[in-house]
Amino acid sequence: MAVLLKQFYQKKSVNSSLLFTIAISFIITAGASVYADENVKENQDLKAIINSPHNELAIKKIGQFDLENGFERYFFYTLYQIGGKTLSRQGISYYHFPLSELKFPLDMYMFYLNLNLSFIDRLTIHYSIHSSINTRAGKMKDSDWVPYPKIETIYSESDARIKAVFNEIDLIARLFTVSIFSLKAGIGFMHQYMNYSCSNLEQISIYDTSSPIYIGNPSYIKLLGKAISYTMQYYFLTLQVTPLVKVPLGGGALEIAAAIRFSPYIKAKDIDDHLLRGKTSKGESTGTAFMPALRIYYIFNNRIFITAKLEYIYLTTKGEQNQSYYNPFLDSGTNNIPGWSATIQYKTKSEQISISLGAGYYFDF
Repeated sequence: MAVLLKQFYQKKSVNSSLLFTIAISFIITAGASVYADENVKENQDLKAIINSPHNELAIKKIGQFDLENGFERYFFYTLYQIGGKTLSRQGISYYHFPLSELKFPLDMYMFYLNLNLSFIDRLTIHYSIHSSINTRAGKMKDSDWVPYPKIETIYSESDARIKAVFNEIDLIARLFTVSIFSLKAGIGFMHQYMNYSCSNLEQISIYDTSSPIYIGNPSYIKLLGKAISYTMQYYFLTLQVTPLVKVPLGGGALEIAAAIRFSPYIKAKDIDDHLLRGKTSKGESTGTAFMPALRIYYIFNNRIFITAKLEYIYLTTKGEQNQSYYNPFLDSGTNNIPGWSATIQYKTKSEQISISLGAGYYFDF
């Protein structure tokens, strides 16, 4: 009997220990499961808060890529003038300046594409390409003050058609940000290519070599067909400083940037082919440019943005133009022997105003 009671209590003790161990294990497992669930939920909530675009705790991305396109409207002109010191086959001569001026219109629409690659919100690489859409640019105006200064003796107009492509690349750094204000600075390169075809010449002239004073009765001529082919290229080295403000507005953000750009060095190269005279003129010159711009962005929460821009360019250059003839039967002058004819002082000037509207999308990485 005593033996049976001992065995009974030993089994009960073992069973109690087993039950106690199971109960403790269940409590620990349940507690761990509850803690894990709560920890996962907290992590998910924290991740949602951190990744929210409206929260200042948002994780900083490595960089950002912007893609933007739109349309531009260009106004004003590019021109060149010749005169002054002239070296010809007859020797050195000195004329007043300008002796002649050709003014080409910049009345056109362009399509543009902008690409921006930004790193750690500090450094941005910008590239843009612009291509003309329409071909009719307005009237090309040709004026001559021969042989007297300030007396326009020959004036003509032609229908000008244009093909233009502009390229630009910039490296821009954000210098600092204080509240809603930031300041950026950059360096870049810009290239403008303009090709003109001028037709249907209409000319009025009072220049008369048979007159003792070289001025006679006005004469009018009109010539149908192509008269002039002209190509101008400008190469800009650009420096810029851009203050900007960025404020929250309507669930998105409004950014206003006023760029102050300057080109300390421009190289201009052009070729003028006077088809009716069998004469080409090639000019090379250097100068400077002033190029302010105002740009407004509105950035929506879904990464889409819209933008508007107003830009002005004013440039001047000085250099020399080399003239040569290739068809002696088209010009009645005495200096029309094929080959080099003269080297003359030369200046270019251009004023450009553009208004653009565009839209884009940005990606974080």
